[in-house]
Amino acid sequence: MENWPLAVGGVVGITLGLICFAVLVARHGVPIPPEGDLTKSGSFDVAVGIYLLTLTLLLPSAGFSDRGRKRWVRWNIALFTYGYTIETVQIFRGLDPRFSKVGSPTDRILGLVFFVTALSIMTLFIIMAVKFFRRGRPDAESPVLLAIRYGCVTAIGAFAAGIWMSLIGGRHTGEAGNILPLHALGFHGLQAVPVVALLLTWARANADETRKWVHITGIAWVIACAAVAQQTIAGRSIFDVSPALLVSGFVLVVWTAMVVFAFWRWAQGVRGVVTNPVPREAGGS
Repeated sequence: MENWPLAVGGVVGITLGLICFAVLVARHGVPIPPEGDLTKSGSFDVAVGIYLLTLTLLLPSAGFSDRGRKRWVRWNIALFTYGYTIETVQIFRGLDPRFSKVGSPTDRILGLVFFVTALSIMTLFIIMAVKFFRRGRPDAESPVLLAIRYGCVTAIGAFAAGIWMSLIGGRHTGEAGNILPLHALGFHGLQAVPVVALLLTWARANADETRKWVHITGIAWVIACAAVAQQTIAGRSIFDVSPALLVSGFVLVVWTAMVVFAFWRWAQGVRGVVTNPVPREAGGS
């Protein structure tokens, strides 16, 4: 509840994205001339919404002071409000909000401010991420903390991919490279690795065992991001068969296996509680 503005911002983003996709369907996939690609605004708004909901869950464990947390949340809300507004409004005006080739000088200035906004958001994330890597944390041995650290590493890589797109003025690089999958894959590390830690923790697995599985999951996700980055830097599509593609495919299979395993362990624990309830003490109500 202390971070409800982030949660509300997340819901707003997902709602805006769904509206964009609904309009896209109503237009039968036709962009808004001359540059209004509704898939961009829809995917951006939904992705930011998921990111803000993830921050809502992570922030209480970061270790901010009460004053520092409030300031951090306010800055994020202000920056993301601008991001939502410029991304969605400009698309509905038929303009690319960041890389417009037909917009007015004012539109280009707004796009430059968008870039500065993205850098500021990255800075705020790094401020939070550093707190998860501090020594002497009381939860230093927590598997969930370990998973969050892996997620922070891949998310910082995702921010770097976003800066790359801004510097080259688009998502495409080389003959067929697309930076956006790398951008998305990195951010989803914030959910993909902690989910394994949480499921195993809820299953009451041994902490040392859980840390082992979290390491395997986190390393798999980092390798997947690195392999996709190599493919993208080479200017190749992520669907072009290559050693990097095979490596990313293999480690994502490993990640899937870890999620299935963790879910199975959690389900076994739930089943045990249901089939073997704790008996009441004699005379208890």
